[in-house]
Amino acid sequence: MNRCKWSEESEMLQQYHDNEWGQYVAGDNRLFECLTLELFQSGLSWKTILHKRENFRHAFAQFEVGKVMQFGEEEVEVLLNNAGIVRHRKKIEATIENAKRVHTLIKEFGSFEEFLKQLPQETEEKQKVLKQTFKHVGLTTAESFLEATGRIQASHSEQCFMVAK
Repeated sequence: MNRCKWSEESEMLQQYHDNEWGQYVAGDNRLFECLTLELFQSGLSWKTILHKRENFRHAFAQFEVGKVMQFGEEEVEVLLNNAGIVRHRKKIEATIENAKRVHTLIKEFGSFEEFLKQLPQETEEKQKVLKQTFKHVGLTTAESFLEATGRIQASHSEQCFMVAK
């Protein structure tokens, strides 16, 4: 079975490609997790992030927005010493700030998902809004988040069996 080239490196990547990538994701904490992992992936391989995903979940309180938004300097220092995650101060601090922003969006729109539903139709416009809304999220990270969570069509390679779906 032909897949996107990036997913052929490992069984874990294949499982992610076949069962998660591009599938619709719901729930505030789950969406926050996806946003955070895409943020941390910037400049790295997805394989690196996927292999550390369980460590990230543990380190960031299962991505519970209400808990992460309360992290302070003490938690940042603990995270910077956690070899199980990517130890990048700006990305860690951005994650905490983004939890606060997601919390604000939940209060304003009822849920993170409802905020995403009201984004403009055009992909480029969606990316721009996400870039303006979240810290350390550029256009490429925004696009990756939208693809990963099923908000826009995932970019499968032409020979991939998922193209026909």
